[in-house]
Amino acid sequence: MKTQKIKIPLNRPTITRKDTDFIKKSVGSDLFYGDYVREFENKFAKFIGKKYAVTTNCGTSALHLALLSLNIGEGQEVICPSYTCVSILNAVNYTGAKIKLVDCNFDIKNGNLNISFSDLKKKITNKTKAIIVPYVFGYPAEIDKIVALGIPVIEDATQSIGGLYKGKKLGSYGVISVFSLHHSKMLAVGEGGILLTDSKEIFDKVNFLGDYDHTVISQRLTAPSEYHIQYNYKMSDLSALLGISQLAQIPQFIKRRKEITKIYKKAFKGLAEIPDDPKDHIFWRYTVKTKKDPREIIREALKYGIELGRGGYPLLHHFLKLDGKEFPNTEEAVSSLFVVPLYPSLTNKEIDYIIKVVKKIL
Repeated sequence: MKTQKIKIPLNRPTITRKDTDFIKKSVGSDLFYGDYVREFENKFAKFIGKKYAVTTNCGTSALHLALLSLNIGEGQEVICPSYTCVSILNAVNYTGAKIKLVDCNFDIKNGNLNISFSDLKKKITNKTKAIIVPYVFGYPAEIDKIVALGIPVIEDATQSIGGLYKGKKLGSYGVISVFSLHHSKMLAVGEGGILLTDSKEIFDKVNFLGDYDHTVISQRLTAPSEYHIQYNYKMSDLSALLGISQLAQIPQFIKRRKEITKIYKKAFKGLAEIPDDPKDHIFWRYTVKTKKDPREIIREALKYGIELGRGGYPLLHHFLKLDGKEFPNTEEAVSSLFVVPLYPSLTNKEIDYIIKVVKKIL
């Protein structure tokens, strides 16, 4: 297959002039002492509505620490949807716990591909010690119902930073919430993650586990009597600087995303099934349902230099060799959806080109 060089990628970080000016202004000799990390943590926690925040070097590290802080380990189960990123499976496997997978919703009109509450309730056992709830593509799950089940909930609010559910920020519902700050996400620092909680006990434990230098001064004065496995999961001050600047622009980023979705909706209406501009969706991704094989659409778009995406990830139940009949909505989603580029730095000229090419393929 002959393809052009990618002109319009599926993901592109929105690094603005405000970001570069802020970093140039702020960089100094004290860059590596952690002051900007503390400032970013405090501002992010306040933005979401949690008491405590701990930054990490990536989102998987934040989730790993979240699970460890809840004492998750061998012989226990953690529930999450199959329709999610493999990093969740990785983090659970790090702990030795067993992952139990749940089907997703399949509501294209609202863009709701989140964990199925009805299937979730069926999968809970006395071994279930945590539920991980990703907000898929920026749309809120029924998080209040899930929290009410009484099992510790970890929100993965990576794709919904700034989003609301029933008037509260997503990421403020669970006992812990985690966010990836990868360059493809809503808030990009290159590589990074952050964990939020209202529990001082969890906060202290995560700080201890995620930074083996955390107690270095006290160790100089008193030799530690016990050995604990700790990790070097720290975020750098340079990443935190970018995070501070990006966080201040989240409202503008969301506004631009919604502007672009309105253009897509007008362009693709009648050609395919598309979201109907649901109020609480902040659109990290824009899904398009078609009767054509999404793989063929993606291959064809590459000939024009446009990178489209599948309407999902490599499914976790495929990795675990589970029967797809247990996950009918998940199977339908990945076999019928594709996603178009959607990020604030897309120009109107690029949007017009994407629409022209996708219409031609459809």
